[in-house]
Amino acid sequence: MKNGEETIPIDQRPDYISQINARTKIIDILTKVDTRQAYSDKLLEKELLNLEDVDKRFITEVVNGVLRWRLRLDWYLNQLYLGEYDNLLVDVKNNLRSSVYQLIYLDKIPAYAILYEAVEIAKAKYNQKTANLVNAILRNFLRQYKKFEFLETQLDVLDKLSFRYSHPKWLIQRWIEYWGVDEVRLLCEVNNQRPRLAVRINESLIDRDTFFQTLDSHKIIYEVHEEFKNFLWIDNFQDFRNLELISKGWVSVQDISTGLPVLLLDPRPGEIILDMCAAPGGKTGLIAEKMNGSGILLALDRQIARLKTLKDNLKRMQYSQYQVVTADSTKIPSRLIFDKILIDAPCSGFGVLSKRVDLKWKRTEQDIMNMKNLQLHLLETAASVLKSDGYMVYCTCTIEPEENEKNVLQFSKQHPEFELLKLRERIPDKYIHDQYFIQTFPHKHRMDGSFAALLRKKSGK
Repeated sequence: MKNGEETIPIDQRPDYISQINARTKIIDILTKVDTRQAYSDKLLEKELLNLEDVDKRFITEVVNGVLRWRLRLDWYLNQLYLGEYDNLLVDVKNNLRSSVYQLIYLDKIPAYAILYEAVEIAKAKYNQKTANLVNAILRNFLRQYKKFEFLETQLDVLDKLSFRYSHPKWLIQRWIEYWGVDEVRLLCEVNNQRPRLAVRINESLIDRDTFFQTLDSHKIIYEVHEEFKNFLWIDNFQDFRNLELISKGWVSVQDISTGLPVLLLDPRPGEIILDMCAAPGGKTGLIAEKMNGSGILLALDRQIARLKTLKDNLKRMQYSQYQVVTADSTKIPSRLIFDKILIDAPCSGFGVLSKRVDLKWKRTEQDIMNMKNLQLHLLETAASVLKSDGYMVYCTCTIEPEENEKNVLQFSKQHPEFELLKLRERIPDKYIHDQYFIQTFPHKHRMDGSFAALLRKKSGK
């Protein structure tokens, strides 16, 4: 049941083997995402420990697939369920969603096996009545799938985009107002693709040529970024992971977009630099690398668990001159003064939806406004502890103008002592928007959606 979509041969084993335990875990993870303040990437990391690789791949594929296509899956199911679909038990929904996802997108598992195990799970979790309901809905889906293709053509443009690309209607509407239908369609297509993972070479431990020779000798398939040669995409990532180059500190898993704010900040040996909201530490590590063991790098974050990850990453990469502190970055003592500041602001995350597949269901339009207020507070705090003639970079991993250029322009208007700097001499033109801003989009730049701006505090202010 391909329907023009790429199908993924997840199960490579010669015969189908029951994966009822794996399917039960899929449903449990999806239900935790729906009912708790839990994120799928963290849940997968925790729940997949001690499982066989084939089960890890299967569970990851289905969990992420359901979350990518949830609105579309629900649209199908809503028309097949005779009652009020919204009132259906959450884990029954997730049993149905994960089954329909497999029926559409996975071509190595027979339909009869998917239906059988969905029914068995429903029977074990609830009762025969629920099992009969699941069985009836899935069989009707198989019979009526072609009808849904016709019904899709009857939708208006906004509903069709929302359904076809499984993005919330309110978000599609916002984006169309900014960029138009054609751009939004391309953006949504990329958001729904499985991400191509990138890594950054730790050039303080290994030079590029030696690193590339290591990859070549182990037949790792990679592509070096055409402009930022310390970043590269890895295609056969599991083979790469098995080399343990990450644990050796030679690389960090890090999108190319994360290098742009550090390029603007231009860290140098001997400087005193503040990294606000630093965890998990990708940008922090690159700053430390460029400081070359000289100066002071203070990395702040208020979440202890995230700071532990940051410390572990910096230790693994063998950087030395940093200090990591658990602290609220909106409450930095004014007696501290820094040469340069990176504000890696908390944001809606709408630039990384291919990797953070559950964010589009967890965020609301009000969240964007709430983020904006926090971001402006961080800018105000940074301004108070930056030295005269110092530089600060404001950056996010979102594409929302309210969180990006509108924030920076509002701050600049309220703080005439700060100069917003043009970027043409510093960054390749294709990443620059309106002279003053870095703005990247996944469908245009082969990297995450991101934003950055560079401000200088004028002398004597």
